[in-house]
This record gives sequence, C-alpha cells and structure tokens, in this order.
Amino acid sequence: MSAEGSHVADVLERIGRGVLAELEDLPDDVLNRALDIRQTNTLFALATHLVGAGEFWVLVLAAGREFDRDREAEFHASGTYAELAKRYNAWIAAVREVLANLGQDAFERLAEPPTAFRGSLGDQPMTVRACVLHAVEHSALHLGQIQLTRSLLTEPRREGAGRVQ
Repeated sequence: MSAEGSHVADVLERIGRGVLAELEDLPDDVLNRALDIRQTNTLFALATHLVGAGEFWVLVLAAGREFDRDREAEFHASGTYAELAKRYNAWIAAVREVLANLGQDAFERLAEPPTAFRGSLGDQPMTVRACVLHAVEHSALHLGQIQLTRSLLTEPRREGAGRVQ
C-alpha cells in the first residue's frame, strides 16, 4: 500500500468507526426517529447515505467496481444498528483492500464514472485522488451531522436553551 493509500484508508476507517461509535448504544427507534426540524434526516438515513457515498466514491470511481446505488433511497432508509455495522465493516475492509492495491501512479489516473452518473458528476474529469479525497470530505461532513443529530435526539432540552437574547 502506498503511504497515501494507507493514510486515506486510516482516515476513512476512523470516520466509519466514529459513526458506529455514535450509534452503537442507541435503540433502533432512535436511529430511525426524525427530528422535528425541516430538511433533516434520521440517524439511520444519514449513516446509510455516508456509507453509500463512500462505497461509490472509493469502490466504484477509484476502483472501478460494480455497485448498485440508489442515492435517493438512502435518505429514506430505515433499519437496525446491526445492519449498519455489517455494512460499515464490509466497506472499511473493501476500502483497505482497494487502497492496498492502488499504487502511487494510480492516484493520478482519471476515474471513469458509470454511464448513469456521468452527467451528475459534472463535466470536469476527476482523478482517483480527487475521488478518495472527496470521500473523506463528504464522510467527515456527515459524521458531524450524525453527532449533532444524536445530540438533538438524546440530550434533554433546557428551558430557553439555544435562544439568542
């Protein structure tokens, strides 16, 4: 594994394990509970989207693997922590495998998006490096959203908290 591949794999694994740590002690009804805030997602949906995007950006775009993704369905997904843990562990293992076999020169190669996604990714070609770095950025963003959503769902509200005077 190149040093770059190893580093990216470490970061994605740390983010993925962080998601699992945030969710592991929550009952499934909390994982699937919507906030009373417009345009928010359940914890399960956020976690499903994060891993779906991670699979797409690393396994499909960087490694050229086949993957059947329904992005819109990710935002309506529901299920159990056990299902998420199984998918995250498989994703982390696959990321390590892909990046272990990705030599330094491969990071400069242009990614070939599947035909169905070509228009949605813009007109500019992306290198494999750009794809895996986007996976890191996107995953970190959604980990933060998961942390915030968990706080909103589980921490008791104090009278007057959050109001600007």
